[in-house]
Amino acid sequence: MFVMLEIKDIMIKPVFTISPDKSVRYAAEYMHEKNIGGLPVVEKNRLSGIITSRDIRLNHPNRIVADAMSKNVIYCSPIDTTWAVAELMNLHNIERLPVAENDKLLGMVTKKQIIKYISQLYDHLTGIYNSTFIYMIAGKLLEEGNELSVILFDINDFGELNKKYGHVNGDNCLKTIADILIKYIDDNNDYVCRYGGDEFVFVTSKKIRQAEELAQKIIDNIADCTPEAGFPVTVAAGISGGKRKYSRNIVKQKNVVENLINKASLASTRAKSQGLKYLSV
Repeated sequence: MFVMLEIKDIMIKPVFTISPDKSVRYAAEYMHEKNIGGLPVVEKNRLSGIITSRDIRLNHPNRIVADAMSKNVIYCSPIDTTWAVAELMNLHNIERLPVAENDKLLGMVTKKQIIKYISQLYDHLTGIYNSTFIYMIAGKLLEEGNELSVILFDINDFGELNKKYGHVNGDNCLKTIADILIKYIDDNNDYVCRYGGDEFVFVTSKKIRQAEELAQKIIDNIADCTPEAGFPVTVAAGISGGKRKYSRNIVKQKNVVENLINKASLASTRAKSQGLKYLSV
């Protein structure tokens, strides 16, 4: 299921704010009272700055907030994704971020909230990302104008492996395959997730021919390495992609990503039925 949480879904509201004519001493006491590390400065219902604990330390208590605040406010939009805001906060090394639209303050979001949500993007068994993340990152790649190739790997006869070796070894098999997939990631171009059950999805901005070469290497490596780990398995893969016209519209991005993954899934099923290692569509 496609989920892309937006900041408006998790932001804190209403927000504690301060006016620019208050003193730095008052700001310090207010922040201490509310146990917060920063206050958006609002004048005539518009966001005009932010004063943080660092600003408090650097300025005399008798100064007014207007003179001590940071005027170049970094803020996010309510429709920004949590992933985009996480990157923004890491880039500027900030803990709290105002949420605003047309200079009107709507809420606040903290790094703690973002980290809590980001942790939900990992598959707890294998340690790699889950399907929610892969939709998010694929959407981002589309927004940046990249072409996408999607490889869906499906373990052959995984149910039989569980019956023969037990579910503990079945889980270990999934972990081993995840470790193999990670080895083939080219940073900034490739992303991998456990899509669900015994399926893994590899998203790449490589051309489809390069994706086919990559799939072949991974399939062969899995066939070579899993017997050494004690649970021999093979995988089939479906590959989809090619040149498309992309939109910045999130709904259209969602449809493109879902279509690519669905086509790759159907191709992997056909590859299995035809005794092929992979099949491209």
